[in-house]
Amino acid sequence: MEQHIPEWWPTKAPLYDIEKTYAENRKNGPVFDGPIPVREWPESKDFIDFLGVPVASRLGVPAGPLLDSQGISLAADLGYDLLTYKTIRTHEYDAHPLPNICYLNTGKNLEESGIDLLTRSEADTDIEKLAITNSFGNPSMSQEFLRKDFAKAEASLRLGQALILSIFGSEASGKSMEEDFIDCAYFARELNAKIVEANFSCPNVARSEGALYEDPKQVFTLAKQLVDALSSTPLILKMGVFPSKESLREVLHAARDAGVRAVSGINTLSRKVHNSNGQPALGPERLTSGVCGGPIRNAGLNFVRWAREIIEEDQLKLTLIGVGGVVLPQHFQDFLDSGADFVMTATGMMWDPYLASKYHQNILSLQN
Repeated sequence: MEQHIPEWWPTKAPLYDIEKTYAENRKNGPVFDGPIPVREWPESKDFIDFLGVPVASRLGVPAGPLLDSQGISLAADLGYDLLTYKTIRTHEYDAHPLPNICYLNTGKNLEESGIDLLTRSEADTDIEKLAITNSFGNPSMSQEFLRKDFAKAEASLRLGQALILSIFGSEASGKSMEEDFIDCAYFARELNAKIVEANFSCPNVARSEGALYEDPKQVFTLAKQLVDALSSTPLILKMGVFPSKESLREVLHAARDAGVRAVSGINTLSRKVHNSNGQPALGPERLTSGVCGGPIRNAGLNFVRWAREIIEEDQLKLTLIGVGGVVLPQHFQDFLDSGADFVMTATGMMWDPYLASKYHQNILSLQN
C-alpha cells in the first residue's frame, strides 16, 4: 500500500537555518520535525556496486548539507544511500561570517556564464525556481572531533549505504596546497574512510585553490599523489562547469590516467552577487560565490551528457556522479537518463528532505 509522504517546501522550513551561523547549525543539527517514511528496501542481491560498496539505490547527497554525523544519520533514514560527509581540512577552520546563504533572483534556468545576480529577501515558493548563493569557505572541525564523529556517521548507516569523505587542501602552516591536500588524504585513511572525494572545484576560496579541476596537468599531478596516498581507497574528483566538451575530455583523461575512479559534477555556478543597493551581497571580501538550486540544473545535465559521451567514446573506466539542480523526484531520473551512474541533491534535499523517499515510492509504484 502506498504511504502518504508529506509535502515539505514551502510550508516547512529548510533543514539549514540561514539566519544562524554555520557553527550554530552544526551544533543544533538539521531542522527536521517530520515523520520518517517507511522504506521498502530492495533485496541485497539487487544492490548496485558503488566503487566497491553495494548500495540500495543510485541517490545521494554531495558535500555540503550534511555537516556531521547527525546530518548523515538523518539523510540515511530519509532514503539517500550515498552520503557525503562535509568537506574536511587537516586543521580546524572557521566558516565565513554571516551571511552564508542568500536567496537569488534568477528565473528558472541560469546560463553557465553570464550577468551578475541580485539577492531577494525571501525564497521562491516554486522549488524549481528557488536559487541560493552560498559562501562558507570550507570550514572544518578539529581532528579530535572528526575522529569520533566520522566513526559515528559510519555506524549510523545500514547495509546498502555508503559514506564518502570529502577532503580539501590549502596553503597552511608553511605547507603548500598540494602538501596539505596529501596530508588530508592520509588523515582520511586514518579515519578509515572507504571512499574519498577530493574537492577540486570549490568556488568560495582563493582562485588558485578553487579552479584545480580546469587544468589537466594540475589534475593529473595532484590526483596521482592523492591516489598514491589513499592506496586502495577509491578517489572521486569533484568538478565544476567546463567551457567545452574538449576541455572536459582533457581533464577526464588526466583523471583516469592518475588512477581516479569517479568524477562528480557540477559543484555550483560561480557568480558575482549584489544586494539591492548594488553592493557585494556577502561583503567586500567575497565578490563571487557559488549559486545552487533548481536554476543550475541545465548546467549539471550538460556536464553529465558531455562526460558520458566522452567516457563511452574514449572507453574511460570512470563512474559518473551527476549533481546540480535536482529539486524534484523526477530530476533524479533526468540525470540517470542523461548518463549519470549516480545522482546527488544538495539544495533540493535541504528544502525538501523527502525527495529520495518520493522517488523510491514512485519507482515502486511503476514496478507494481
